Amino acid sequence: MKHAFFNIRGIQIFRSLRHRNYRLLLVSQLAALSGYWILVMAQGWLVLQLTDSAFWVGMIAFIVGIPSLFLCPFGGLYADKLDRRRLMLLGHGISALLILLLATLTSTGVIAIWHIAVLSVLLGIVWALTDPAYMAVIPSLVTPDDLMNAMAMNTLTGRLSRFIGPAIAGVLMGLVAIGGTFYGAGIAFVVAFLLLFRMRSPATVTTRQTSIVKGIKEGLIYIKSNKVVLILIMLMAVVSLFALPYIWLMPVFARDVLRVGEAGYSQLMMAVGVGGLVGAITAAKMGDFKRKGWLLIGSSLTFTGTLILFAISQSFPLSLALAVIIGAANGIFAAVTTALLLSIIPDQFRGRVMGLYIISWQLPSIGSLMLGAATDWVGLPVAMVTGALICVVFILGAVLRLPVLRQL
Repeated sequence: MKHAFFNIRGIQIFRSLRHRNYRLLLVSQLAALSGYWILVMAQGWLVLQLTDSAFWVGMIAFIVGIPSLFLCPFGGLYADKLDRRRLMLLGHGISALLILLLATLTSTGVIAIWHIAVLSVLLGIVWALTDPAYMAVIPSLVTPDDLMNAMAMNTLTGRLSRFIGPAIAGVLMGLVAIGGTFYGAGIAFVVAFLLLFRMRSPATVTTRQTSIVKGIKEGLIYIKSNKVVLILIMLMAVVSLFALPYIWLMPVFARDVLRVGEAGYSQLMMAVGVGGLVGAITAAKMGDFKRKGWLLIGSSLTFTGTLILFAISQSFPLSLALAVIIGAANGIFAAVTTALLLSIIPDQFRGRVMGLYIISWQLPSIGSLMLGAATDWVGLPVAMVTGALICVVFILGAVLRLPVLRQL
């Protein structure tokens, strides 16, 4: 049977991988994301060694995300104006060079905290200007009926990289120290570059030549005129700001709420990861599911509702089970939301809209600061329940005010 590899028991879990260009893009992304997590692991440890300060560890992580808050709209515009494949190649190439520079500075013993801060800002700028091209190019690599599966595979790839990257980083840090670990991250981006180089540039509809300001304004006008797109972006933003920060506060849940220490913290994180894989695989099995609106509503309410139960749980076994459900529901929610957006947005606006959409992915870092401050005031369970309830109210309000969501 043609494409039999992608068919398991009659369910085409990997059906989108039959498209060569998308297959190369996905493997390239797996390499790049694995390299990113290797970088995160090594960089956090190095910063702690240099400063002996948890504040600086968090600050460096926050610095990387700052450019996305301001530059992703420009990255989206470039994704609509320029060849998206070449834009991604540029991003992977520059990322590899910057990380290899960091590796060299570390290996030669001249590294200082300001080097890490500057390189983090530069990496953040590169990713803000090139990441929208990745999201915008996917619909041109697969058929419309494979788009839902492609986004599920994209979510699955992201979850897999969270296992692969830290695992490689752990081995490298033990064998070749921090400098060698950074070289491993740089090599991962080189591999991503080479895989992407083999991909053919898809035919896309580029926008007419306009000024940068006018181009971004056109994207904002489109979002404002399409209520469904606007609500989907706002939904992801609200969930990212008030619910997703739970992952940053997981150590507090483990130590202060459940009192299970480092081992329990590791198990909770693994439970969320396992749930994320289950959610992504479930979304992939569904293929071109016809009732995506109900799936969106159900997964978002399941995620936020279970998060409330998790926040008030005093039982570690129960919390582990809830963490799996949280990860699974969030995985489905992310895949469905992105698939709906990409299926609705015309190609000539796709880059700009996805550029603004990607900004919402950086909101958990801001939300974690808010949640942390609220935790010091009222305690983590109350703060987390409040954030999750805000999400529930917004989701139900969106469904009531925009019935078309149920018809997607």
